[in-house]
Amino acid sequence: AYSPEACYPCSVCIGLPPTPHSQATTDTTMRLYLTLALSLAGAVACGGALPPSSSAAALHRDFERIVTLADTEGWTIDRLQLDEALPGALMSLCRTTPGTRQELSRWLDIQVANQGSIEKRDRENGNDFDGLEELLTLTRIQMLLKTSMSVAAADCPFWLEPKTEFKGRQLLDDRWFASFGGGGKGMSVVQAGETDYNFGGAGRFLVGRGFGRHATLLTGIELGGSAAFPKDEAGERGNLTLALDLVVPLIYRHRGVNTYWEFEAGYVAHTTEEDFEPAHGGHVGIAFGGTASRRRWFFPGAAFGISYERISEEQTLHVVKLGFRVAIDIAR
Repeated sequence: AYSPEACYPCSVCIGLPPTPHSQATTDTTMRLYLTLALSLAGAVACGGALPPSSSAAALHRDFERIVTLADTEGWTIDRLQLDEALPGALMSLCRTTPGTRQELSRWLDIQVANQGSIEKRDRENGNDFDGLEELLTLTRIQMLLKTSMSVAAADCPFWLEPKTEFKGRQLLDDRWFASFGGGGKGMSVVQAGETDYNFGGAGRFLVGRGFGRHATLLTGIELGGSAAFPKDEAGERGNLTLALDLVVPLIYRHRGVNTYWEFEAGYVAHTTEEDFEPAHGGHVGIAFGGTASRRRWFFPGAAFGISYERISEEQTLHVVKLGFRVAIDIAR
């Protein structure tokens, strides 16, 4: 059975060139990439059933996002949850024609009828929703659709005109968008056989485009700074040293319902206050993130990521970065 949050792609296996001084670091990074790679089996073709027309499918997916996001906060009383979700639902529904709404309603009736009522299935399952997540989500979408349709004539704003071709308000399918993000990072640095730990942050500006239901490509720039107290030859900590990194990544984002995986590779330039001449290298990274429902013209979200950078200096620099960032996707 299809679960809205079950479809995520895997990482590609990236071979990190081991060196005598960085074997432990690269082995750890490689194991992480390989672990994530195992999740790809069968995920490429993953996707739930949708209504036949693109407009009804987009409306269904908008409602699916609204319902599943509400469920993450804890779905309690149906009437109260539906009232809370209604404004967002109407902002999508009011942009569709009555024909699109009826098509989705009929399709949901068939889907729910094929699986049986959630009340009956829950009793048969020992009052346990385990294994009934898809039916539960479909039932709540069905309730939200019926509630929205019942008030649409009175509550739809006059300035929202129904369109035959509805592409979804909560989606990034087949459209351009900009993405801003930033956050803090912890770093493990290996050079000349010595391991040290730094801290810092980074911000990024990206431009991307969605292709269909899952695929997204982005590129742009990331500017990051870090601070460290490097050790001298005697192992003593010295003065605070600042460093600056510029990354130009190419990113593939695989979107689920409310979450996504990102895989990226690109160029990195590294400089410090002691040596302004930039050192050049390569960057690879992965991230897992989530997006909330649309707020006017943007989608707020957050992501956790890990990256590896190999920078060519007199003694090669290996850097593993772990970080958390907030993100905003801006789309029409």
